[in-house]
Amino acid sequence: MATPRQQSIPATPAAPQRKVGARFTGAAIRLARPLLKVNLLGYRVEIENALFPEGPPAGEVPGPDPVRLLFIGDIAVSSYNVLNHGLGLASQTSRFVARQQGIGCSWSTISDSELTMARAARAVNAEALQADAVIIVLGPPDVLLGTPHTEWSNNLARIVEAVRHSAKPDSPVIVAAIPPMHRFRAMPIFVRRILAVQIQRLDRASVAVAASHPGVFYSPFPGLSTADAFIEDAFNWRAIHSHWGKQLGAATARELAPNTVRD
Repeated sequence: MATPRQQSIPATPAAPQRKVGARFTGAAIRLARPLLKVNLLGYRVEIENALFPEGPPAGEVPGPDPVRLLFIGDIAVSSYNVLNHGLGLASQTSRFVARQQGIGCSWSTISDSELTMARAARAVNAEALQADAVIIVLGPPDVLLGTPHTEWSNNLARIVEAVRHSAKPDSPVIVAAIPPMHRFRAMPIFVRRILAVQIQRLDRASVAVAASHPGVFYSPFPGLSTADAFIEDAFNWRAIHSHWGKQLGAATARELAPNTVRD
């Protein structure tokens, strides 16, 4: 498992774009890749200077009949800019699940600051999977790389197939929306628009994969009004991890419920 420097809330997405519009947007993203690359370099500098807790991003919430959660993600899953993993997204989500279900919960991660959907698909080993639920929290690196939505969809489907061939093939897969990264720091308006378009394209691809694969669920990011509050609160990443963890925790607990019914 790499470290950052090594390794019911239903979705209400917009309707998919028409094919002509999608082709036009894809061409625009390809033209914007040099600009995205500049922002990717800035992202790498920020990550290099950011706070990440020491030790493996894994943990346990004591309780009866514990479930095992696997988080696959980039900086959010690696507990970006909080003092310890207990304050991070994975831990916050796991604690919410444990409270909601009245059970124990252990969590482990596949995480890296530049983990893309393609790299994640290669890292997931069906034979080694033992999770009761898989939570996928990816996006920023793929946004900045200008990843095509078809490539994103294909690799997300590969992860789902790996889960379906694992020891627990009925485990739900929760796909988190990409955070509104264009809202988290100052940048020119046209750059914000490019990032917003790419986020929307990849999120729509996630919605489509969830709609076509049983047991896969899309979880939207907490409302933008909340994101604005985070920004005004001087990038309070502890608040982001907590609020987002409640959202993902509610979605995960809801989909785990049929498999964790008590006698």
